[in-house]
Amino acid sequence: MEKTFTEKIQICKKNKIAGLYPTTKFQVVILFSISTIVLNSIKLTDFKLALLLIPWFLLVPFMFAITGEFKKCMKAMKAISFIAIFIMVVQTFIVSGGKTLWVWHFIAIREKGLQTGLSLCFLILNIAGIFVWLFQSTSTKEITRCLEDTKMSFKVAYIFASTLEMIKVFSSKSKIILDAQRARGVETEGNLFIRAKAFIPTLVPLILGGIIGSEERVLTLEARGFSMKGKRTHLFNLEKSGYEKLILTISIIMTILILVGRIYLWFMK
Repeated sequence: MEKTFTEKIQICKKNKIAGLYPTTKFQVVILFSISTIVLNSIKLTDFKLALLLIPWFLLVPFMFAITGEFKKCMKAMKAISFIAIFIMVVQTFIVSGGKTLWVWHFIAIREKGLQTGLSLCFLILNIAGIFVWLFQSTSTKEITRCLEDTKMSFKVAYIFASTLEMIKVFSSKSKIILDAQRARGVETEGNLFIRAKAFIPTLVPLILGGIIGSEERVLTLEARGFSMKGKRTHLFNLEKSGYEKLILTISIIMTILILVGRIYLWFMK
């Protein structure tokens, strides 16, 4: 039997973790972030390093895997990993204070710099990683529908959704413009300065394209009765996967255990 239009536009995810209700996913993200900050305050070894953030980070690729979005999430993590490692290196060699651990000519690694660099690196990897999991496993349509279900103003929900969509649109358009520049013989690959020089000319058509496209979006909204008053109906319905309570319970228990452990260590000092 052929599906109706309403049935076709529904999102049916076979993976129950990927199909978690967006509110539950957001709660997991908040609990994970709180746990990360608490673990960052626990310093180990004589150098007082936040080493617990390293095994804690392993949960991030584990979440990618059980959601079924491992490759897509790891691709998004490449840029974040580069930034995190860059910050760690800069902080390690620039921040002074404490014992000198290693010296080579004018380059030195000091205790305070290593503490700050390692801490910032894995804070970024953990918190940014869990947000990558949230946005890679949840579509904009799901987030918008969830916001409307929480009684949030549909205008605010639309602004949030359109912002996320515009990021994707600008990203795809910038790639098209860069491809067109390559076809014309413009050098777009090389060091940072060459890339910046090639990217700046893409801003003008990108911004103009966004302004022109805004008129089309306004007409679309009016056709859909965006400014109408009264009760609204939805063709797209958001369903729960059935694993919400289990995942949220596990997240709460883990967060409580980490908080209890942190409090215990405070009293043991």
